[in-house]
Amino acid sequence: MVVVSEYESDPRVRRQAEALAARGDEVTVVALNAPGKPAVDTLDGVRVVHLPTRKYRGSSAAAYLSLYGSFGARAAAWLARRPRAFDVVQAHSMPEALVFAGAVQRLVGVPLLLDVHDLTSKLFASKFAGRPRLMAAVRMSERAALRFANEVITVHEPYADRLRARTRRPVTVVMNCPDERVFVARDEPRWWDPAGEVVFSYHGLIAARHGLVGAVQALAGVRERLPGARLQVRGSGDGLDELRTRVADLGLTGHVDLPDRLYPVTEIAAELDRVHIGLVPSVLDVWTDDVLPTKLLEYAALGIPVITFRNPVIERYFPEDSVRYVDPASPQNLRLAMLELGRDPARAAARAKRASEVMRQLRWSQQKRIYFGVIDRLAGRPVAQPAGRHRA
Repeated sequence: MVVVSEYESDPRVRRQAEALAARGDEVTVVALNAPGKPAVDTLDGVRVVHLPTRKYRGSSAAAYLSLYGSFGARAAAWLARRPRAFDVVQAHSMPEALVFAGAVQRLVGVPLLLDVHDLTSKLFASKFAGRPRLMAAVRMSERAALRFANEVITVHEPYADRLRARTRRPVTVVMNCPDERVFVARDEPRWWDPAGEVVFSYHGLIAARHGLVGAVQALAGVRERLPGARLQVRGSGDGLDELRTRVADLGLTGHVDLPDRLYPVTEIAAELDRVHIGLVPSVLDVWTDDVLPTKLLEYAALGIPVITFRNPVIERYFPEDSVRYVDPASPQNLRLAMLELGRDPARAAARAKRASEVMRQLRWSQQKRIYFGVIDRLAGRPVAQPAGRHRA
């Protein structure tokens, strides 16, 4: 696998890699440099190669392109020295063009799988609007990558429909469902006394489009009615400095728990064990209008009530009575929703129970069988046979 991400904190990549390793496959992941980690590491049975390239999150298109180009070139050189070492090479977007790192493998007949987490064109349209030449180049790169791969997988059906319109390659949905071994459902929703502490939560990418500034503005209003309300934030991103400043300006420093380090996927479930209500407060734009946030699925899997923005994909999977929609996720709407659930644990619990029912149909144990089928088909293995050792 090749991914422009820190492997340790990337839930989809880890979930897939560890599932393959657990069934006996030999898995190598080529990923970004991770502070404090060796150049080559083994984590839960997965060999992780950290290339000397660091993550970038910010507002510079040139810096993003430099990151993608630098990592892609290093990954391509690493793979080129091992032309037949692997039975399948899987590239994780973004960017889709990372699949070209396996060009040497493609030439010698090793199949390439492109895993589209998110479309690069959606990110660039959200962050760098008004740059038509850049957008044309990004879209051309996407189309070329989709045609270069032998097969494509993606995270939900609306994305799959979009990709099928751009390529004749097979496109399979492997949803971003939480691993139930890690995100263990609570027997009962965690109760709270509205007169005491009520802990709201956000975890994941901290960026302007994900609405954290609006969430802390809402929290300031919520605390006028629920003095014990506080917010726990876990994650990283270029919006953290702005968020920290806004928390201080609102006098919420003692009531908003901000991250001081990067949390591995394996620690997130434990961090969420102490929260009462999850927040998915993204601003609806070209990037967020067709995403199905992993954090939403994780809250629902754990039995944590969720307040979420609304888009057509979320609505497709979560009915009105399973989450508290805010449409749009403005500070005022968030404040009203946070007060509504924060003051009524029974209502919150009813929504959490309904969301848990939804998640019974969205289990990783089911999705990984679909994923195994794609890998085995590409590797030339009989899909119905038990897996032996092969290299992915």
